[in-house]
Amino acid sequence: MFYRRNWIAMTVVILGLAMFIPVAQAERQDYEGITCSATTYNMVHSSPEVAINSYDAKGIRQSTHESKLFDNWTLHLVTVQKRVGSKTSWNGFSKEIGPDGEFIIWEFYGDSESDTSTAKPIYGTGKWKGVKGERKSQAITTAKPIFPSTFQPHTTFIFCQKQVGWIELPK
Repeated sequence: MFYRRNWIAMTVVILGLAMFIPVAQAERQDYEGITCSATTYNMVHSSPEVAINSYDAKGIRQSTHESKLFDNWTLHLVTVQKRVGSKTSWNGFSKEIGPDGEFIIWEFYGDSESDTSTAKPIYGTGKWKGVKGERKSQAITTAKPIFPSTFQPHTTFIFCQKQVGWIELPK
């Protein structure tokens, strides 16, 4: 009986102490913004059946959310795109750099059926180390190519995307 009371008392003490131990919780933040970039388009192959190309884009993001998260961030993005018949898919990576020099690398993918890209952070520096999240991007405008072309190799054009997402920073 004495043995059992000791176990009960010890359990109560441990549970009581555990309630006061701070538990690390992530801080979730929503954001949205507009990203515009100048993009160089490189054709690998193009036929009515199949097209393969890549994009190399450099741009800037302006926040449209009250939090101003990611406002005035710059980015460098690389994409590989495939079209088979009328269906297009793409994937790539972007390095997005804050005004303080810290950055996040995102991996993204998308397709013409959803007409959106989905991105997730895979690496961050400074306060972004260990960041988690997701965002959706959708093109809102595309300007005519700077040099008139029919998307020949090295055509440059400008496009803007609306981006909506969330991130969690570890505490």
